Amino acid sequence: MSDTQVPDPRDASAAADRRPVPLIAAIVIALVEAVALVVHCVAIAISASNTPGTVSAAPVEIVIYLVFAVGILACGRGLWRRRRSARTPFAVVQMFGLVVGWTLTSGDGDLTQRIGMLVLAVSVVAIALVISPQVGQSLES
Repeated sequence: MSDTQVPDPRDASAAADRRPVPLIAAIVIALVEAVALVVHCVAIAISASNTPGTVSAAPVEIVIYLVFAVGILACGRGLWRRRRSARTPFAVVQMFGLVVGWTLTSGDGDLTQRIGMLVLAVSVVAIALVISPQVGQSLES
């Protein structure tokens, strides 16, 4: 008798269902970015309620940021579902992140500049993750 085992076909499908680490990291970044935008919306609302004369602009700003948050979540969901069509919008969002980060690094104050550097770093990492060959191979048409 031979000690060789017949491979279980379920093991092969389980291995194929595993998402590569770069894909999971990109999905986590999308989630963190969406949550950060929602937190920013809360901060805008609090600031507007404490500053007279800015209340009229705050709702428009909040709606815009919430739309971006939903868009980023949609990209993350698309990546989770392995949709190749989510890859480009996610990369475009990160390009916007580069612009925002660069703008913040030239802002006033150390905290603003550090936040800008963080946004730049996250955007660069996210772009590198989403264009990696591992992610490309794991996405479906």
